[in-house]
Amino acid sequence: MQKSLLITIIVVAGLTTLLGCASSSNTEAGANVKAYTTNLGTATLYDINQKTSLILDRYQFQIIRFESSTDMTYYETEWKSRYPFEDEIDQGVQQARTRIIIQATPRARGALGADLSTVRLQVENQVRYRDGVEWHYAAVAGMLKSYIKELIDNLTTEFRTGIRKF
Repeated sequence: MQKSLLITIIVVAGLTTLLGCASSSNTEAGANVKAYTTNLGTATLYDINQKTSLILDRYQFQIIRFESSTDMTYYETEWKSRYPFEDEIDQGVQQARTRIIIQATPRARGALGADLSTVRLQVENQVRYRDGVEWHYAAVAGMLKSYIKELIDNLTTEFRTGIRKF
């Protein structure tokens, strides 16, 4: 009986340690990300797959990861190096890069099987400061936000004007 109690205590302590480590590493990894997220509306899976690639190509964002399942469609672009905007230069930024993540989750399924999904876009921005070697997450603000708004408006328009057959 004492042996089983000792084993139970060791197992509980081990699991507590593992769960504590897992949750702290997730928190630390995401704590510095200052992403900008917006809702692009709804679209069919056909439009998401066709128009996402079209618009990302137009803005020279290269898709490096694509996943599609019944629960989600996911696009992630490579970090796109860009010249810092004036407001970033004023803050001491020497180099900048941006990436885009687009996720679509099913909202409704029509009688004929046409999927309608809610689409969200996330923009991440990293910068290097003068004499720095490490990339730092920075807020998507000012001139970068204006640039990204144009991309967002184009994607939103493409999704709204898409063909929806149900």
